[in-house]
Amino acid sequence: MVQKIDFAPMEGITGFVFRNAFHQVFSGVDRYYTPFLSPGPDIGIPKRDRRDILPENNRGIPVVPQILTNRAEDFLKTAELLYDFGYREVNLNLGCPSGTVVAKKKGAGFLSEPALLKNFLDDVFYGASRMMPDLRISVKTRIGVNSPEEFPPLLAMFRQYPMSELIIHPRVRKEQYKGLVHMDVFAGAAKAFEGAHVSATGAACSTAVSGGAVSGSAATHGSAASDTILTYNGDIIDCVDILRIGTQFPVVTRVMCGRGLLRNPCLAEEFFSGMQAEPGTLSSKEIKAQSEPASAASSADGKREKIRRFHELLVEGYEKAYPENPGIITAKLKELWFYLGDSFPGTEREQKALKKAKTPEELIAAASRILGG
Repeated sequence: MVQKIDFAPMEGITGFVFRNAFHQVFSGVDRYYTPFLSPGPDIGIPKRDRRDILPENNRGIPVVPQILTNRAEDFLKTAELLYDFGYREVNLNLGCPSGTVVAKKKGAGFLSEPALLKNFLDDVFYGASRMMPDLRISVKTRIGVNSPEEFPPLLAMFRQYPMSELIIHPRVRKEQYKGLVHMDVFAGAAKAFEGAHVSATGAACSTAVSGGAVSGSAATHGSAASDTILTYNGDIIDCVDILRIGTQFPVVTRVMCGRGLLRNPCLAEEFFSGMQAEPGTLSSKEIKAQSEPASAASSADGKREKIRRFHELLVEGYEKAYPENPGIITAKLKELWFYLGDSFPGTEREQKALKKAKTPEELIAAASRILGG
């Protein structure tokens, strides 16, 4: 059953200003993943990215920084800086489908070079174990570049490493965010993880009974596979989608959601509110029946007020972060409303005015009409 919901990184949207505003208003999100940090061999983390992960900009917020690189030394240097800032988990981006990223063999493009990727992972996990032994390293990945058939050998490789979590978006790079996810491929991964957990439990019992110890490569592989959490990501739009993943794949206790939370910022709290009655016993229809009345009520009153407050905090934060660049404020708010507009059907005219806004003042005025302010 799904017990935790994480906020996926959304470049250009879910930066520190967004995280602070969202975390102050809405509940239910367990962790926030940062938009990727792209370190360079000479400049390290760019200044614009560094501000996003400074501890003073993320006080009281559970944040996991995400790193985009294909150079182990750059990954380790960045991880060491983040470690010094107080972070104890970092995430490797193997999922970004952007053409400019993929062309550099980064993000999902790195999946096309399995031999180089294996060398990278060897160096990263070995280096981190020596430099930062308590640092957790998770991986967010696509299932290939061109074909889902690329994933089984990639999964076998991933399971050789003691990553804290493997987050799978079951699409290949060329599909971007279009078409149906390959749920059959994710099902194969879930089956492998279930088998690994069963095997690890059996090995632990056998060791306890005999008083012996598991050694060699089998022990390393078993530990890596059994200790890694499997997380699902992709096309989670409503409470039913979350319930379906947890019901279909019992090994999955976490999901990562991005666009769904942008479209409905109350999604996580609505899901957990619906699950409070009898956790693990509700059907899709029952979850929908419980969440829809709450959603309808909050849309009329509490939900609209929450989103209005969130928007106010967001505007305040952006004005403070970009005092001399109103164009950035306008662009960031428009990116958010591309998704958030789905929470306000019947406001198409106001949303059209919002899209045409050229200044923050024009956009805020249009948003105020949508939000009823």
